[in-house]
Amino acid sequence: MRILLLGVAIAWIAYSFRRTTPGERIDDDVLVTRVRFALDQLLEHAGSVNIAVQDGRVTLTGPVAQAELRRLKRALRSLSGVCALECRVHVHA
Repeated sequence: MRILLLGVAIAWIAYSFRRTTPGERIDDDVLVTRVRFALDQLLEHAGSVNIAVQDGRVTLTGPVAQAELRRLKRALRSLSGVCALECRVHVHA
């Protein structure tokens, strides 16, 4: 059991050091994947939202529920690699 806990601790430390620093650039394709994963976690109908990324600037288009919008913006702005967020979504009830 102690070996398992030690392995988990080492993996967590390695993951922590592997994350990007605020000034480090992330490839746009990688950022699209990260944003899509976040949308899947946050939205009920994530597949209806389109994602465009250029040089770290994320643009979202498509329908989003009013109740999900604030949480979505907050989560994406804190996502590593996002320099700017533009929401051109259609808000519905």
